[in-house]
Amino acid sequence: MTQTDRIPGPIEGIAGVLKGVWTVFTNGFKPRVTRQVPEEKLDYPTRTTGRVFLDLDACIGCTLCEQICPNGTIKMATFAYGKKEEFEKKYPNRRQLYPSVDVSICTHCNLCEEICPTGAITLEAEVDEVHFERGNMRYTPLMLSKKESELWEGDKK
Repeated sequence: MTQTDRIPGPIEGIAGVLKGVWTVFTNGFKPRVTRQVPEEKLDYPTRTTGRVFLDLDACIGCTLCEQICPNGTIKMATFAYGKKEEFEKKYPNRRQLYPSVDVSICTHCNLCEEICPTGAITLEAEVDEVHFERGNMRYTPLMLSKKESELWEGDKK
């Protein structure tokens, strides 16, 4: 009979139980780690890329963001938006195409922000995305231009 085939005796069993009890005892007096989100706000690093925002006035509908998105999060949508005259001359969007983003599968890779020629797409440190319905995961171009608190004020249950 080799050492690996040996059945543990009562000493090893008692030692294992005592080790488990000691672990529970020592961790029982540590502060809680679990936070009640969204009631308790989490602290995020300053470099956090949280949510995709869109400046509707600066978007030219070039579809580069949709093409570079690695997992198909961004889809271009037809959206009638009346730009201010100075923006219409500088950033024309003749096809009325704007990105919509499915935030449930966005990996926050930052590629859309890097490729945008006008800087219309930005990833900002707003990470308070709280969704109570699955249908709320696809953000339309108009939703991308607003803060999270403006979108779901009366919708939280």
